[in-house]
Amino acid sequence: MKYTLLAGVFTFLSTSQAQNALKSDSTKKETAIWTKSSEFGLNAALSGTSPNWSGGVANNLSGNFFFNALAKGDWGRINWDNSLKINIGAISTLLEDNNERKYRSTKKNIDNLFFDSKFGYKFKNPAWLSAFASLNIQTQLLAGNSYLKSSIGRDSSIRTSSFLSQGTTMPSLGFEAKPKKWAFIRLGLGAVKQTWVINQNLYFKGNPNLKYENTDQTLYGVKKGEIIRNELGFNLQFGLDRSFGPKDIYNLKMNYLGFSPYKFSKSNSPLDSRIDFGFSAKIGKYVNLNYTLISVFDKDLSLAGQNAWQNSWILGVGFLYKL
Repeated sequence: MKYTLLAGVFTFLSTSQAQNALKSDSTKKETAIWTKSSEFGLNAALSGTSPNWSGGVANNLSGNFFFNALAKGDWGRINWDNSLKINIGAISTLLEDNNERKYRSTKKNIDNLFFDSKFGYKFKNPAWLSAFASLNIQTQLLAGNSYLKSSIGRDSSIRTSSFLSQGTTMPSLGFEAKPKKWAFIRLGLGAVKQTWVINQNLYFKGNPNLKYENTDQTLYGVKKGEIIRNELGFNLQFGLDRSFGPKDIYNLKMNYLGFSPYKFSKSNSPLDSRIDFGFSAKIGKYVNLNYTLISVFDKDLSLAGQNAWQNSWILGVGFLYKL
């Protein structure tokens, strides 16, 4: 299922980049104007200390891979925007156990797939306003773990997440305002937040994210055996993607996606939010300085008493190639 979804997404993007024509009447043809871009990059960092470092010995190796693709089609009053973001990273640390034996612990520090597709129809007046239908997909690609120390002082992992466990899909209908080519805001009056837990093995005892509500086992708000949870409500999304500076050496990307169920007063998480922020600065033709932040607020994803904000970020210097 993982590879089927990924293949479908990539096929969807590549197909949308074709030069299709739409017939507005029997004698007139209107050809799509496409704006397309894609990029991928690699970041790596190595840090270490001498054996006698007073603050504690550490030897860290970290790296991440990211891929961004954009395809926007414009047929006059009809438009179709598609965006795909993939970011995967890990950090490997050389540690010592209680017996002073060295071992290496490798953990994810970022893992995310974000896909957004919006089909819009512009009004004649005002021209910056349109009606839209959209689909948003968010998930991780690799398994996630929670770490505890074993009796000998080594990291011991417990599986807490995997592909589409937890993941969300959100179809939505509403209106979009686009005052600038590089900025937009959407209000979804009819949205469905679908939370997925397809890996039922995560409900086994010993999982620190396992919660009990009315004696029913639930994980990320999804009851055991149901796989999916649907919530009806509103969604708000706004974002920007702008390059600036001499020869556009700087680039700023930001996206906010919020969801509030219709019955927000009875919801455990009345306003779910996700913030994606990215900044990059070119140092050379293929080298750049970049910062990526993913911040999520969802009480269904956190244990009682824990801060519901979850953050994952990477600052690095790495290789960047634009296709």
